[in-house]
Amino acid sequence: MAPRRHGFVATFPCLAAVCITAAAIAAPADDSPEGSAIEVAGSLALPNAVGTDGPTVTGLSGIAWLGEDRYAAVMDNSDRLLLFRLAIGPTGAPEAASDLQLVTLGERHDYEDVAPCPPALARRIAKRRGERGDRVPARVLLVCEEDTPAIRAIDADSGDLLGIVPLPPTFSNRRPNRGLESLAVEPDGRVIWTASEEALPADGPAPAEDRGSVVRIARIPVPETEAAPPAAQFAYAVDPPHAFARVIAGEPLAGLVALVPLGNGRLLALERAAGPGLPPFENRIALITTAAGRDVTSLEGGLANRPADHLAKQRLWKGTLGCNLEGLCLGPPLADGRRLLVGVADNGGLGTPNQLVTLRFREGPEPVDASLVGLAAVIAGTGLLALRLTSPSPYSTR
Repeated sequence: MAPRRHGFVATFPCLAAVCITAAAIAAPADDSPEGSAIEVAGSLALPNAVGTDGPTVTGLSGIAWLGEDRYAAVMDNSDRLLLFRLAIGPTGAPEAASDLQLVTLGERHDYEDVAPCPPALARRIAKRRGERGDRVPARVLLVCEEDTPAIRAIDADSGDLLGIVPLPPTFSNRRPNRGLESLAVEPDGRVIWTASEEALPADGPAPAEDRGSVVRIARIPVPETEAAPPAAQFAYAVDPPHAFARVIAGEPLAGLVALVPLGNGRLLALERAAGPGLPPFENRIALITTAAGRDVTSLEGGLANRPADHLAKQRLWKGTLGCNLEGLCLGPPLADGRRLLVGVADNGGLGTPNQLVTLRFREGPEPVDASLVGLAAVIAGTGLLALRLTSPSPYSTR
């Protein structure tokens, strides 16, 4: 969802300057579980065009890691997919983006996120197209768009649309421009995850200055995959908009904009809040576990009034980065054992740079440095020896 569609941003160009010049302010949340932590590693501006006179790159709304140093990002309100390489430094900071390619998709939609296609689904697509005598794609990705809404399989090389992943009917009735904003695939390829950005009309009110929004997260099993869990839906409560100094009229926003699967039904949830003032944006990342969550598929509405059915969330991080961070994916492991998170900021309508933000993610307590343990043992041993040498002997007659 690009901020240009919100009246308060479109009528207040000074916010664009804030997005360029604002210093990153980020901190762990107060209830980080068992010492888990997320911290910003760095940021990098992407080019605003591919080549000297190439097509414009804008409105990057979702991002996916394709393995090694390859990434894909989707442009909202367009027919474009961006492929690129990203060099990462030893501490997780982004160093350089290269080999940028824009792929024109078969149809224009309000694309909001992108994910690798599960292998079982890619094989199914290849078999069906081969039987029809159609070209078999070498690389298949999934994208979600919120205007139809739909999850679509695409050929990452030609841009051809290859088919649609069926959505739960509940998601067809959504608030305008507040539909499917997130798309992700479990690491084992058995499940596709998606969610509404804000509460569906039947589930509760839209967010306001003093309240958040309860959204639906859908678990969609991949066909022809062994031991895939059943389809399910979960209720997730997005926090209210952040505190801001009001500058112009307008309503603040808060929604779920990205999901990052960690395996076994555990997800990182990226929330994005926007307000008609300063700071204009805030992001939060929470850890949620769906294994113990209640399946709310049978409930036709009213999720906002059922707090006992909401997924428990453990807030890991929040930050005011000065940009509209709207996409997030899990990247490669870092040398110290932490995982890289790569985010993308939507600059649509603001005139700010296309921005990549990387974060370091650690689950559980920080490992103790073995060298420090050894040093502590040496100090303790030396202290005990000194104590023995300076203490009177129990057999002394003095």
